[in-house]
Amino acid sequence: FGRSILETGFFHADPHPGNIMVLKDGSIGLIDFGQHKQISQSNRETLAKVMIGIDERWPGKVTPEALELVGKLSLELGVELKPDAPLEAAAAVGVWLFGSADDEMPGGFDREELSPNSPVRALKSFPQDLVLVGRCTILIKALSSRLGVPWSLAKEWAPIAREVLRIGIEEEAELANDKRMLRAPLRRVWRSVRLRGKGWTSRIAKRLPNRMQSIIAFFVLKLQERRTQRKLARRGG
Repeated sequence: FGRSILETGFFHADPHPGNIMVLKDGSIGLIDFGQHKQISQSNRETLAKVMIGIDERWPGKVTPEALELVGKLSLELGVELKPDAPLEAAAAVGVWLFGSADDEMPGGFDREELSPNSPVRALKSFPQDLVLVGRCTILIKALSSRLGVPWSLAKEWAPIAREVLRIGIEEEAELANDKRMLRAPLRRVWRSVRLRGKGWTSRIAKRLPNRMQSIIAFFVLKLQERRTQRKLARRGG
């Protein structure tokens, strides 16, 4: 489930015991994909940061540094708290969803979902895209607890989370490099366009591959938008 949620963002969202089959070779089989979800790359990366933050900074008990970090990451997920929620509520939500059953809950909160002192009571809203992620984590943790398996979701998923963030950084660097490489020839094309005129440009553009036509059209539109914005700014000034 860690790989499904963090790596691909597409996952089975109803992992209760009746939907999990242990096969003869020891591998796990899933049935009933009536509930499934796809989450965005930005949500996956924020979840990855939460896993790493809890794994590295939450040493089983509350510390001021861990409280601040985990609380901040929980809010980055899009969690909104009630105005009268205690300061520790944000961190409590993160530990409740992703921490170990042995971790101390901040602010004296109770990890039982139906308890009157559950972190759920401090929530004003929870991001819709992550509701089924939360359902998954709670069901998985409850199953491990029922089987008497001491297990920290954040600790087990942290290696996957680190890999997801590493790949994300590499992809951003590659994309930035691709953009730099693309801009130089496009600038040369644009200079030729300005020198030779619109008729010549149209004839040349029609001979280009569809993808290149789309790229050039994108940059032309961006340039037109900037010019329009500058004109509006001058008039406003």
